[in-house]
Formats: sequence, C-alpha cells, structure tokens
Amino acid sequence: MLRTLFSALFSTFAATALSGAAGAAHAAPIYDFSPVTAGMQSFVQAHQLDGASLRVNKADNVVYRRAFGGYTLGTRVRIASASKWLSALTIARLVEKGQMRWGDTVGQYFPNAEPAKRGITLQQLFSHTSGLAYEEDSCLSNAFYTLTSCAYHILQQPMIGQPGTVFAYGGNSMQVAGRMAEIATGKAWDDIFIAEMIAPFGMTGTDYSGESTAPGYVRNNNPTIDRSVRSTLEDYGKVVDMVLAQGCLRVRPNGSCAADGRFLQPSTIAFMALDRSVGTVSLYRPPTATGFGYGLGQWIDPSSPSIVSSPGGVGFTPWVDWNKRIAGVLLVDDLNVRLVDDINDIRALIDVVTADGQGRRLQPTLPAQLPADAQRSAGKAIPQPMKASASGRR
Repeated sequence: MLRTLFSALFSTFAATALSGAAGAAHAAPIYDFSPVTAGMQSFVQAHQLDGASLRVNKADNVVYRRAFGGYTLGTRVRIASASKWLSALTIARLVEKGQMRWGDTVGQYFPNAEPAKRGITLQQLFSHTSGLAYEEDSCLSNAFYTLTSCAYHILQQPMIGQPGTVFAYGGNSMQVAGRMAEIATGKAWDDIFIAEMIAPFGMTGTDYSGESTAPGYVRNNNPTIDRSVRSTLEDYGKVVDMVLAQGCLRVRPNGSCAADGRFLQPSTIAFMALDRSVGTVSLYRPPTATGFGYGLGQWIDPSSPSIVSSPGGVGFTPWVDWNKRIAGVLLVDDLNVRLVDDINDIRALIDVVTADGQGRRLQPTLPAQLPADAQRSAGKAIPQPMKASASGRR
C-alpha cells in the first residue's frame, strides 16, 4: 500500500508549512498541490490503474484539476453507486417543483401493491429503509425489462422488514422510486434526468447507459437508478460544486447566489444530508461503510455530519466537506475495496494542502524519490484484478 508514501508527504508538507508560517501570509494566493500530485501518480502506478483524475473545489473555486496515467480530463467512466447521489438530486428537483413529495407512498403510485408495501415513502426508498429486499433483483440492468416492468417485479418480492425500521443498502428500492417519478411527471426517466440535471449543469458526458462506450447521450429503457450512470470528472464536479454551495449553481464573487443560479434550496440540501439510518437495524451495508450514516443518496461520514459522499464500487468517489469548504471528485474505474484506503489518504492530503483556507502556502520540499515500499519491487508486481461489474457496490 501507499501509507509510507502518504506519511512522508504529510510530514514533509506539515514541517515546511510550519517553518514558513511567518512569511506565508505574503505568498501568492495559490495552493501547492504537489503532494497531492505525487500521491495520485503513485496511486495510479502502485495499483496498475489505466488512469485516474482528480478535481478539487475549495471555497467555491476549482483549485485543482488533473488527469493521470492514460486518462484525460474528458475520460468517461461508469460510476456505479455514485449514481445514487445524482438520482436523489433529480428527485429533489421534482419535490421542489411540487411534482412529488418525500412523503409520497408506494400505494399512491402502485395501488395494487400488497398492503404492507403501500405505506413505504419516497424518502425511505432513497435511504435504504423501505424494508424492500436488498439483494439485486434479476430485472436490474436487464434489457428484457422496462423501468415499469422492473418496478412491478421488485414489488412482488417478499419484504425483509417493516418500513423505517431496517437499513439495507441496495438498488431495488430506488428502482421503484424511479418509476414513481415517471408516473408523477408523465416522462421517461431519461427525459426527467435531461431536464433536471443535464440541462442545468450543462453536462456533456453523463447518462444511464452503464457499460456503453457509445458517444453522446445513450437512452436506456430500464436505467438502473442506483448505479448505471457513466460520467466525467467535470460533469460530476459541477454537481459537488453545487452541493458545497448549498444548492447554488452560480456563486457570485461576494459569495451570494446569482439570481438565476439557484438549483435547489439550502433547506433541501440540508434535508438530504440528515441521517435516516439512526434507530434502524442494519441488515446490509458495504464493508467500506462501517459506521457511516445515510441520508438521501449519500453517505454521512462518522467523523462529522458535515462530510457527505457517494462512492461507487469501482472507486469513483465524490465528496463534500462543508466545514472545510471542500468538494472533490476522484475519478477511477477499478475496485473500491482495494483502493479505498489510499483514496482516503489522498483526501486527507487535500485537507492538509488547503487547511489555511487562504491558499497561501510555501513550496514544500518533497522526497527525491518515493519510499521503497511504495515502488513496485522486481518480481512482486501487484496482481491485476478483474474489473468490477456494474453491480459493484460502494
């Protein structure tokens, strides 16, 4: 792993920052991301990745944007469970427009559902507390189904608990919610997503086509609402920028939201970040999410409720830290379970680099070469794993 490298970068940077603290106030107002760049380069090399990219927003300004390995800033990848955040924000737009309510029930849209399921709310469907089965239904990512038929198929399966009493991370419930949105608007999910997300953000590389490599926006009659998005660094970066800015798409230099820049109300952003897992019995969560809370389409960090994220099983990691005023996207397509420790270390490096909040840092002195255990030893190449399927969870 890269822990020795990251430890060296932390120590070197911290020592340099302290020694230069007196003169730092007069330095140019730019952040020195060289420790992060070194960490990302080693991350790609040590894990034998095709590539990766990183984008960082600090205090409503994009301060870092760089691609590594074979990736460019425009590389488009599947993002797995990072899809959940985008889908939840799409629903939030419909709620603010009055087309849906978080308290809407399954019974309102599926009157023939069995009685035990009719009281499940939209809020529960998007927080994994609905009581619906979490094991992936055979209709998900199945071209022989539509979103309509898939939702009906899921609602025929046995429940695993009473709504609101259990937490079970999975995609079935969000699939049902997606169909509810179609019924509420009279539109296909693709058209809803284009209107509520693609157009406002000016996205050019995002859709629900999963494994497709076709250019442009590819429609899907049965989009997997919780995990079939493919996206780019900049497209998703705009989304976390908005979340960091409490629902504002265009922030004025004075920090206020432009008259035409409001995407969601601050109260909605705050509502989505409330932990719905409190008081529930946890039946399933990914091993990388131990201790985390869950809001609407986003995890809540156990260290602070001001940190929210939605990592995918492929390692793609978007996050927002309101206290530190940081929003980031680390784009990668591999296996989150083997990358997560190093991704967390890179995020911690970003916190150190931007810690003063003013962007005034002296250049740190980095090690002349990477520590030996961070380099690939001869005859000890890191095994290349199979790529995670689109069903890869967090």
